[in-house]
Amino acid sequence: MRLVLSGATLIDGRGGRPIANAEVVVEADRIIAVGSAGEFADQAEATVIDLTGKYLLPGFINAHDHLTTKRLRGSRTDRAGADDAIMIARGIQNALVNLREGITTVRDAGAPRGLSLSLKSAIASSDIVAPRILATAQGLTETAGYAHEIFVEVDTPLEAKKAAGAMIKRGADFIKCMASIEWGHAEGEPLSVVNMDVATMRAAFDLAHHHGRRCMAHALCDEAIANAIEAGADTIEHGVFLSAATAREMSKRGVGLVPTLSSYKELRNDWGRGQGIMRHSAEIVEHHKVGFRHALDAGVTLAFGSDSLGNLTDECSTMQEWGMTPMQCVEAITRNAAILLGIDDQVGIIAARRAADLVVLDADPMANIAALGEVEIVVKSGRLMDPAMLPI
Repeated sequence: MRLVLSGATLIDGRGGRPIANAEVVVEADRIIAVGSAGEFADQAEATVIDLTGKYLLPGFINAHDHLTTKRLRGSRTDRAGADDAIMIARGIQNALVNLREGITTVRDAGAPRGLSLSLKSAIASSDIVAPRILATAQGLTETAGYAHEIFVEVDTPLEAKKAAGAMIKRGADFIKCMASIEWGHAEGEPLSVVNMDVATMRAAFDLAHHHGRRCMAHALCDEAIANAIEAGADTIEHGVFLSAATAREMSKRGVGLVPTLSSYKELRNDWGRGQGIMRHSAEIVEHHKVGFRHALDAGVTLAFGSDSLGNLTDECSTMQEWGMTPMQCVEAITRNAAILLGIDDQVGIIAARRAADLVVLDADPMANIAALGEVEIVVKSGRLMDPAMLPI
């Protein structure tokens, strides 16, 4: 079936000026043409949607989420201990929450027992209309290191290589290393220190790249960020204490940043993690403002990720508050995220031959970034959906 979206103001994800009175033609799961309303003839058999007064954008991309454990209360051990079936059900629900927000692609950054792979398979093999999922399986950490309760412990390059290979065999789309550790329990503790060394991370990342997988690193302190860059990470997750010099090195090497600002801001509240986590998170937010600005000034590619507690509208409002323009925010949730995930040939912009992942907004996000939360229609792989009707 052919679908014609006509009359909206088009913000295509490329960063250029919005185009008034645009028309996008979709056939099956692909965009086949983009132009001005009325430009394309022979639409007699098409379903035409009049979007006059609306704003049409590419489907949004969440480059860092944890679908099976999102917004769960309690310690990491508590969260990891939930029944697998319950976690898969929660993951499906959270995938639909993403879709309701206009998010048509999600990178899951790791789950207990690699359940993100099971979640991806469950959605792919069913009739559930949900975001496209790219799954990280589990991260790698050192023994007793950061997130050891839910990730795989490795202490040598050989162990890291074998663990990464096992995840690739299971179908992992990305390999993740925990380059830094944060405790957050007692006053006076450092907010972040190095967790994994360069050689151990490099062994995992080299194997991943050999198999065509991209690599991500949880890294907060500047030394850990520098280590992850040297080891071959394609993206840095969080990057709180990023220095100006390391930001310039990221930009030089084409390493992107997924800062997850809104999740850290939310973590200042009581989620059952303990007073130390709340206290340290409040401090981290203040440091994050500085590191984020260093990345922005250096021209690092920045992308949206909600992490376990954040959301798209809070993330973009914080990005704008900390120095990005509304158009840069839109790029962060569309093209930039697609580039960092290595799928920019499929999604991220509105153009012919790209996947028909689209979002219709009621208001202009260039005038008010909060308009990104006013989603009227979501198109996922050519299927038209009313977000209010999604079963969540």
